[in-house]
Amino acid sequence: MKENDVIVIGGGLAGIFAAITAARRGRQVLLVTKGVGAIAIGGGTIDMLGYDASGVPVRCPWEAMTHLESAHPYTLLGRETVAQASQAFLSLCAEAGYPYMGTLQENQWIPTALGRVKPSCLVPLTMNAAHLKAADEVAVVAVDGLKDYSGKIIADGLAQCPGYRKKYSIVTLKTGIEDGRDLTALDVARWLDTEKGQAACFDQLSRSVRPGGVILVPPVLGTRPDYELFHKIEQATQCHVLETVGLPPAVTGYRLRKLLVKSMTQLKVRMIEQSNVLRATITNGRCCEIVTGNLDRERSYRAQSFILATGGLFGGGLQAAPGQVRENIFNLPVQVPAETDQWSQEHLFFTSGQPFGKFGVKVDDKMRPVDDAGNVLLENVFVAGKTLAGYDYCSEKSGNGVALATAYRAGLEA
Repeated sequence: MKENDVIVIGGGLAGIFAAITAARRGRQVLLVTKGVGAIAIGGGTIDMLGYDASGVPVRCPWEAMTHLESAHPYTLLGRETVAQASQAFLSLCAEAGYPYMGTLQENQWIPTALGRVKPSCLVPLTMNAAHLKAADEVAVVAVDGLKDYSGKIIADGLAQCPGYRKKYSIVTLKTGIEDGRDLTALDVARWLDTEKGQAACFDQLSRSVRPGGVILVPPVLGTRPDYELFHKIEQATQCHVLETVGLPPAVTGYRLRKLLVKSMTQLKVRMIEQSNVLRATITNGRCCEIVTGNLDRERSYRAQSFILATGGLFGGGLQAAPGQVRENIFNLPVQVPAETDQWSQEHLFFTSGQPFGKFGVKVDDKMRPVDDAGNVLLENVFVAGKTLAGYDYCSEKSGNGVALATAYRAGLEA
């Protein structure tokens, strides 16, 4: 049986970034994952903190973090660790040739496929919204047959947003893809990966937009984590090009995962995919191995340290049953109200979020699981991402930010 320094369980942003962080410190890392994680279909942006507890948009995440509750992961980590994690992510992307832009001092407001703007902190260069803010006229590009993407909805919606009331026109791009179904963003991105697709796109856009303007496009600018196609379109049209945040599945998240997986490979992180972790073996307050089970047989994997990044209730890392919620692998406690009618608010989109949104595993400042009295339950197990208690990533718009910061600390500690 091969011994590992660190085993990471989970293949989302938290799991992959934790593996990269540990590997960069010279650890032998094995990542075990059941699926590809939500990062592969997400928007590819890093929302550090978009809204406060009252639902008010956050302008400066760095300052807003000082007002969070004591149980919040950012508070446990401290702002300096959050800043170090953000810088580590930015450096990684820059080294890989796909730099992100942004700072903890200021949120950016990115246009969405629903015709609104959303706060985000670290974003690809293709989402530089400063050009949209400064423009007088904007060409909104729709793609013929693209599912869940309407140029009219985007144009009409943005025209009602303060600061974005300007002249919008709609340009419809035809791909020539006809296979009897609606197109996805990935279909269009793959079309634009080809020379034929690029030539057709450049020709249609250059005939439909005026040089010097801004072109708002779906998140379809190729599947590779680079800016080659982005720069080609800007050069061909002599316009600023801006990708919107699209509904899942989104190509921007697909690009980011490609970048991160490539970084793991270069760091010699081993990855076992489509593997279901059944349980862990615990001895004297330490985990010595995990056991996986698939169609053929069970397998055991040993390590010195373990990082748990399997997600929350929606990701399957936590499982709800009548009157209780449990963590699936280490059987870690999850404290919930005894009465299940206190688990949620009557209105789904409640301003301060849903109580169940904060369900998760409690940890100390080193990301080790603790009980209600603060006693460490497992010395060599570290928890990251949505498995954690104390924050509601949905209402806060902090999911990927917490994933990065807690994964960074877990990777260092492991």
